[in-house]
Amino acid sequence: MGRTRISDIAHAVKRIRRQAVWLLAATLVLSACAKDAEEQLACPGVEVLQDLGELVRFRPGPGRDATDVLIEAWVDGVGGECSLDGNELRIDLNVRIGARRGPATKTDKAKIGYFVAITDLDRNVLSRQPFETVTPFSNRKTILFEDILDLQIPLRPGLQTDGFSIYVGLDLSEQELAHNRRKRK
Repeated sequence: MGRTRISDIAHAVKRIRRQAVWLLAATLVLSACAKDAEEQLACPGVEVLQDLGELVRFRPGPGRDATDVLIEAWVDGVGGECSLDGNELRIDLNVRIGARRGPATKTDKAKIGYFVAITDLDRNVLSRQPFETVTPFSNRKTILFEDILDLQIPLRPGLQTDGFSIYVGLDLSEQELAHNRRKRK
């Protein structure tokens, strides 16, 4: 019957750790080679428009205090990845939106509209796409959700991918926009 010594176990653990480190290093080197072309790709900047990043929707009528709020929504974050596909820049854009049911809401869901605009280096709008989502509150008052959008930008030869910008904003009425601007002052 053989005995296992503590020093034998410690040696085996060291050997396994060394092998794991070498395996991890090899994996990183190989993945760096595969991603080298992608890392040189400059993704467009993504920005949430200041006045269009939040929404407070009031019930119809003159009241504008906290008890008149139907829904509050905000762009909680944006991000994503991009890649080249032939002569097209493909962007997987994640748009995270938060929503809170207000005291004046009688339903368990709300429609929230938002848009994504792509501009060129001179800030000319190349495309503006509207999106609408229905927020199911069920038994929760606040919910966060994420939409993953697949955007494509056709590229001309010699055009740099970092010459584009992406803007995200909520679709607001004139009154909702005015409310946001008053809050900022």
